[in-house]
Amino acid sequence: MKDRDLEARIIHFPKNKRPSKKYRKYGLNRNKEGSIRKINGKVYVDFVYLGERVRESSGLPWNEKNAKAVREQLDKIIVTIKLGTFRFGEVFPGSKNREYFEGRERQILGLPTTPDQVTFNDYAWHWYNLRKNSGRITGRTLREYKSYLNLYLIPFFGEITFAELNADLFEEFIAWCRERRVRGISVGNKSINKYFVALRMICKQVALKHQWGSRFDPFFGFKRLQEEDARAKIFPFSVQEQKGLLMKIPDHWKPYFSFAFSSGLRQGEEIALKPFDVDWDRRLLHVRRAITLDENGKRIEGTTKNRYSRRTIKLIPAMLEPLKVQREIHSRYSCDYFFCSLQGRPVDLSNLRRKVWIPALKRAGLRVREMRQTRHSFATAALSCGENPLWIAKVLGHKDAEMIIKVYSKYIENAGESADGTRLNTILTDYEE
Repeated sequence: MKDRDLEARIIHFPKNKRPSKKYRKYGLNRNKEGSIRKINGKVYVDFVYLGERVRESSGLPWNEKNAKAVREQLDKIIVTIKLGTFRFGEVFPGSKNREYFEGRERQILGLPTTPDQVTFNDYAWHWYNLRKNSGRITGRTLREYKSYLNLYLIPFFGEITFAELNADLFEEFIAWCRERRVRGISVGNKSINKYFVALRMICKQVALKHQWGSRFDPFFGFKRLQEEDARAKIFPFSVQEQKGLLMKIPDHWKPYFSFAFSSGLRQGEEIALKPFDVDWDRRLLHVRRAITLDENGKRIEGTTKNRYSRRTIKLIPAMLEPLKVQREIHSRYSCDYFFCSLQGRPVDLSNLRRKVWIPALKRAGLRVREMRQTRHSFATAALSCGENPLWIAKVLGHKDAEMIIKVYSKYIENAGESADGTRLNTILTDYEE
């Protein structure tokens, strides 16, 4: 063995160094849960909540005073987390993670959803789909709801929470609606009230879903807008005007409009009639369906407006005669519907109005008005000559005579006791002779 192998060796062991900032907490964070950090010159908090890491800015610039203050706040946060009283949205209302953690709180802690956690846009289409899938409303009504949502409710209320809805905001919505124009015409009170009908239904449904109870009342202090009297929109034709107008209408369409004036059917009911709906032997007309539009504006054959509109009418001669003429016209075509176009196709009300109705009115020297005035003309003529309001209501497809009396009250002054259309038939047929 060589001498150098016997020489003692000194082994140098590394000294204990201060723990790296990266791996151990120090300073304000020593022996603490959660940490405060300097990120981009700001004071951040870093902690664990519901099993997930949270890193949020305090919004304060980094300095010793702010760091200490935020550390104290973080200690309180840790305590409330342990007590189960911490709510992310209350402490970090502007955080981009608020919605996520509020969802986690509802899921894990079983917390109820509150009005300030649901935006109108979050629930509106859910409500629409509930209505759509219920099978309780028509496609035409769905189409109206869709237009209300797309054109008015969502553009204004979309990002607003249900907690923010109140009477003042509704007044702002009304003012906003009035600034919008449809075909150059400002939105009227009746239309705006319809939007509020849908809005009320949405609020009621979302409150039921989340069990907000009676304390949720966004419509407190709000009153619906006053609408124009329904009677102001009634512009009936006198019997003399009806006769003059029918003379200006092409022969193919005379039975259609003559029947419209004498029966008061809704336009959708008229064009939905089929040959077998007329019981010629018993002189009865069965109204069982109506042509309407689905939610996408497509023409469909559907049910009548309501169950009272599904009715059987005893045909008076003034109703029966134009139907007899139409039977001859229909025999030349193979159309499924009793009234049809010159090409044998189902009646298109838009084309009929534009190409037949309006030109005839102008040729007759009469003011232009909607085709639905044929229905008003039937009601006012029947009331003026003394027909029983109950019979009129049945022919029109109403539940009772309440609406007849309300809308057409001024035409009842000289009502007699006729209950079967006799007086109306007399006045109509007298002018036909």
